Amino acid sequence: MKDINLFPIRDSIYLKKINSKAEISKEDKSDGYFIDADEKESRRIIDSLKRKEKIIAVLGRDNAFNRRAIETLKINYLVSPERGAKTDTLKQRDSGMNHITAKESAKKNIKLIMNLSEISVLEKEEKSERFARIIQNIKICRKVKCPIKIANLSEENKNLINEIGRKSFGISLGMSSEQAKESVVF
Repeated sequence: MKDINLFPIRDSIYLKKINSKAEISKEDKSDGYFIDADEKESRRIIDSLKRKEKIIAVLGRDNAFNRRAIETLKINYLVSPERGAKTDTLKQRDSGMNHITAKESAKKNIKLIMNLSEISVLEKEEKSERFARIIQNIKICRKVKCPIKIANLSEENKNLINEIGRKSFGISLGMSSEQAKESVVF
């Protein structure tokens, strides 16, 4: 597969964005679900999906949520762990990941996704902070061999970025050429 999107397109994984358990339908044509909910609702959604063989992606939040999601939830992808209002210290950024969560996600084969469509609409200052957090996550994940993916997760066809653009984005943020090559294959 070439990409993950929130609308059906050829050669792409189609995830349906849901916020509650009520949005799950039995006759769903999606390849999986993109869960944008708090921890309690995310657990309820994932518990109801145990019998289905669907891809499950959870939108990242704060450090505690990301760690509990990686350690206890049966998910395939953690999307944008660096997202949200976080406080940085003098020596380190609060990027939503640390070496412990990265090791655990590598052990459980949970992949991190950087959402380019979300980053492209940010203001300059927010974008630079997000890039700095992504760079820190790349460094952490490289040390523990945790897979990072670069996806569009776009809801419209006009916001799509091709495979070459996503690879070059990864390389510009500090990925090795091998990491960038693997980051666009799903």
